[in-house]
Amino acid sequence: MASSAHHDRELREEAAMAAITFIAAYQKLHIQEHLKTVLAALREMLDAFVSSRMRRAVAEAGHSRPRRPRDTQSINVQ
Repeated sequence: MASSAHHDRELREEAAMAAITFIAAYQKLHIQEHLKTVLAALREMLDAFVSSRMRRAVAEAGHSRPRRPRDTQSINVQ
């Protein structure tokens, strides 16, 4: 009878270890999916920021005076 109790205990321990392994693998997958979602959101925010800065730079460049090339300023047209 003692060997049966010992065997049952070993089975419970193995089942517990298998459950822990399974739960850890599931949690790892869940965390990876969450990380992918967070990274996608951050990438989208960064793209929006860069796009906004680019539009602002283009708009500011459109409002500034065009520069003359230096060599045309010194030429005397006769």
